Amino acid sequence: MKKIVLSLLAAWCCSVPVFSQNNKPVSPSVPLDAVVSRLQTLSASKAVEKVYLHLNKPNYNAGDTIYFKAYVTLGEQHEPSKLSGMLHVDLVNPSDSLLQTIPLQVVNGLAAGDFSLPGILPGGAYRIRAYTKWMINNGQNLFDRQVNVNGKAFAGNKALVVRAGKPNIAFFPEGGSFVNGIPTKLAFKAVSANGPGLDVKGVVVDNSNAEVTRFESKHLGMGLIFITAEAGKTYKANLTYADGTKAIVDLPKADNEGITLMVNNDNPDKLGIEINANKAYYLKNKNKEIGIIIYSAGSIRSVKTVLDNQVLDLNLNKKDFKTGITRITLFSEQGEPLNERLVFIQNPDLLTITSVSDNPLYPVRGKVHIAINTKNKNGEAVKSYLSASVIDAGKVSVTGDDENSILSSLLLTSDLKGTIEQPDYYFADVNNDTRSNLDVLMLTQGYRHFEWKQVLNDNNTAVAYTAENGFDVSGQVKTISGKPVDGGMVTLMPQAGGALLTQTTDLDGNFTFKNLVYDDKTPFMIQAKTAEGKSNTKISISLAKALTNIKTGDLMGPAQGVNGAGFDKTTQQPVYIADANSRALNAVTINERGINAGKLTTEVLGKNNLRDQSTLSNGLQGRLNGVVLRQGVPYLADKVNPAMQGGPMLIVVDDTVIPAGTSIDNYNAADVESVNVLKNNDATIYGVRGANGVLVLKLRKTQAPVVSNNVMSPGLLYFTARGFYKARTFYSPVYEASTGADKKPDARTAIYWNPDIVTDKDGNASFDFFNADSKGNYRLVMEGIDEAGNIGRSILTYKVQ
Repeated sequence: MKKIVLSLLAAWCCSVPVFSQNNKPVSPSVPLDAVVSRLQTLSASKAVEKVYLHLNKPNYNAGDTIYFKAYVTLGEQHEPSKLSGMLHVDLVNPSDSLLQTIPLQVVNGLAAGDFSLPGILPGGAYRIRAYTKWMINNGQNLFDRQVNVNGKAFAGNKALVVRAGKPNIAFFPEGGSFVNGIPTKLAFKAVSANGPGLDVKGVVVDNSNAEVTRFESKHLGMGLIFITAEAGKTYKANLTYADGTKAIVDLPKADNEGITLMVNNDNPDKLGIEINANKAYYLKNKNKEIGIIIYSAGSIRSVKTVLDNQVLDLNLNKKDFKTGITRITLFSEQGEPLNERLVFIQNPDLLTITSVSDNPLYPVRGKVHIAINTKNKNGEAVKSYLSASVIDAGKVSVTGDDENSILSSLLLTSDLKGTIEQPDYYFADVNNDTRSNLDVLMLTQGYRHFEWKQVLNDNNTAVAYTAENGFDVSGQVKTISGKPVDGGMVTLMPQAGGALLTQTTDLDGNFTFKNLVYDDKTPFMIQAKTAEGKSNTKISISLAKALTNIKTGDLMGPAQGVNGAGFDKTTQQPVYIADANSRALNAVTINERGINAGKLTTEVLGKNNLRDQSTLSNGLQGRLNGVVLRQGVPYLADKVNPAMQGGPMLIVVDDTVIPAGTSIDNYNAADVESVNVLKNNDATIYGVRGANGVLVLKLRKTQAPVVSNNVMSPGLLYFTARGFYKARTFYSPVYEASTGADKKPDARTAIYWNPDIVTDKDGNASFDFFNADSKGNYRLVMEGIDEAGNIGRSILTYKVQ
């Protein structure tokens, strides 16, 4: 059998014919050209955003603060995103309920934030989730990382739950085709009953029980079987798992007719592609045109030839590709995808971050000076944006290969489905073994950035969400009698001073101020007048619309209300609670009482108490036992517990959770049906968020307008808006001078955190900090990105004695 070696002459994003053995040019293929064109359009119109969070520690204790730096990239070159200006970051508890959510302003792809963990927080595996609205459009993988609190195992983690059952194994023919008469690589992955990979070895036998080959997993239950199937035979694998379990399973049945795509990724410099057709397929399709599309880092390379031999070879230089996943697809002359193979290219093209300490050994509380330099793949100094974390490695366990780094997250796990075990194993120390095992990973876990069906159908559907760059303040203006104000003038004014914004109401009295940028808890005043300039109006503010079609399995659809009157005390009922953006949280099971059922700690101010009040806080001030109002924000006077002192109460309006710190004067007193206060055990249905008490407002359901008899300020509304969260400053003590602080024990585990390190034009930066009282090894992790989208990571350890 003669092989033909094809020279790859195609340039990026274009297609040129290659020549077969007889040097006759191949005629252009319209279907393949159409595929390339549509794929280029898809790449341009639906650019991919990714998010990575660098956390200051790998695990935490109750009472700690989780600090993080967010890197938001756009496109497959990983350039800092200038598309989205807002990032949503969620803290999720072990029961999949949302504890906190914060919006962060993203500037040139960068942001910083934190979560303060209450001192009473139960131990377990929590999760931090981050995403932009733009990411939701394409069903992209959100950043979702497990964070252990108090080092306790998490029984609710689906990847870790111990389930009864036997180990399982799956087989994946390379390229998707297993054909008689063609040498084939069958990749396999064996997993234990509770999910993680499980080592396995076995023997393949044919239907006559003759031994064909032996095999053994190499890494995390993954490995390869090399086999050439013969027509008329079937094959089984006799397995022995690492836990001693034995099993016999069938191998996939080989096709009698077909074509395969094989890739050799062993050579660090070359990528070998082999197209192999068995005799039956070759005779039926001889001299028909076939094509290969190679998709890498958003760039497209296409190659066309004719099937004039059973075996065709193609060799590529890896230096022409950027580090990351490359997708290789074989097409028929009709443009039908026949085979597909994923490979991971690892080139020395990452950002190099060099961290140097001024000493290898330091005393306790000693001052440490770190000098940093960053270079690109060409060895040129570059301006970079970095974050640095230092921990006491003797007190904070480091999981090594299990870590999620900026490299494994942006280059690998964000592009693959399912849980990737030990993601940093493939990047921490790149060698022949890690390259080989990474190649098997590519064969066993599918890449899902786009589906060929989507490309071939040329389906340019409108996106559900535009990229966010700020907040929308929306509402409605009505006259005092309840008639919508058409053509009215609405003015938005920051109470602290600043630019005034105006809008005209539509036919239904609605208005929206779009893409506003302001800090959290910013007080505003809205003034509304009719088209005739009269102030006999009342204003209402609308919450943001719910996020829908979020394909993570964690975020749910629109909020569902709960009817407290119909609550069955004998049955556990799921209650769906929405967060500040009206996104529903996972169900919370309530025993014995509903939100509005049973005896409340403090109960009831009804509509007759409130209807004549100019503001809601005026109507409630002094009437709620143990509650004080500060500028419309409710607080428990007696505090729930010392660890949560000073925090505002949670506000729930018609079963929707409102941002903590919001003024209740956003709501007209005349529209409030009742007010309830929940504290202590009654507030536990809201989890940790209810630790400072809960103020529950029920609005009137009647459609008839309720007119206040004493409206002091018609046409005006004061409200406090939830804006961008401002990150806390990490505290780092200074021990150079003799102060009282020197006498206090320093048991810090998080020694230093800096999310805002920027190197100069020569790639240089530096910083100083002081060690704690503990002796042993300290660990510095630097991560970051340059303006061209090159990402990098470095680790430095030093000793304290």
